Amino acid sequence: MSDKITLIVRFELQEAVKAEFVSRLKEVFAHIEREESFVEASLQQDLEDPKSLLVYEVWRETPESFMKNQMTKEYRKGFEQAIVDLKVDRTPSWFTSLGEWKKT
Repeated sequence: MSDKITLIVRFELQEAVKAEFVSRLKEVFAHIEREESFVEASLQQDLEDPKSLLVYEVWRETPESFMKNQMTKEYRKGFEQAIVDLKVDRTPSWFTSLGEWKKT
């Protein structure tokens, strides 16, 4: 069992708000990348549906500690409000690693 968790969040949004949403997401990740338990993240766009974005995050946390320690950060409040204001649908999922492969 890994000491890391992976959080995958799918966002569904209208094309008209995508640029603003991505900008707000980049702002929040400027803070997130300085968090001690943060490992890595990436933002992906669905090739067949450009209104569907996916954020892949790896943390040294449990889902419970993440919700307590990370989702309560002051810098997240504006982003959370943007999700509501821009009418973005968010679907989070938690995973744990069973194996990892990287090119050397």
